[in-house]
Amino acid sequence: MKNVNKLNKQALAAIFAISLGMAASSQVLETVSVSGTLLTQGAVTYSGYSTTFKPPVKTPITTAYVLKLLALDEQAAGNWGSAAFPLGAKLVFNGARFQVNDRTGAMLVDVSDIVSIAVGDTNYLMAGMWDFYYSYTPPPYAQTGYEMVTLTYNATFAGSLYFTVTGLATVTTKTTAPSARTGEYVETDSFSLQDGTGQGQDTAGENIMLTGITITASGSAAQSQ
Repeated sequence: MKNVNKLNKQALAAIFAISLGMAASSQVLETVSVSGTLLTQGAVTYSGYSTTFKPPVKTPITTAYVLKLLALDEQAAGNWGSAAFPLGAKLVFNGARFQVNDRTGAMLVDVSDIVSIAVGDTNYLMAGMWDFYYSYTPPPYAQTGYEMVTLTYNATFAGSLYFTVTGLATVTTKTTAPSARTGEYVETDSFSLQDGTGQGQDTAGENIMLTGITITASGSAAQSQ
């Protein structure tokens, strides 16, 4: 740890961001899955000077739920021509931005105007081997990073939801040994945020809260040295 502590913090943070798959150069498409619970205020009744609030209404959040929201919001924004995506559509992180692909892997629409993710710039933990001198670690290797991240869904420009979810992310990159003949190897990237929480506003501007949010993503691709 003494050697790590002597490194320039900005350089270390940049390397860490790359290891999280936040750099477009990774070229690994990661299929995203989402689950959790959306809480909205229950019915409110008034009687004289008293106001009674029903418990929050719980709505399950699934990947299908998020895809439906994205289709509606991108349609409202004029970026997509339907209120739904075709069967088999997937939410994908391409190393820099979020997009929706069809079942064959072709991109249907870039949804990074609505969905984005930000990595914390303070505390982080790492496991594995990094070559900090060259900013490149030759395969095979396994690297894992731990840091707080915030995912933002902002479709207010389309008159829709706004919310953020924050949690501890675990992101792993693993590679195989390069082929002695071609130099190619396989890189597998994975992302996991467990038990995230968040808040925001619904389409009517009412408060919403999110709990038990799980976001996972994974993908593999052939790379060249």
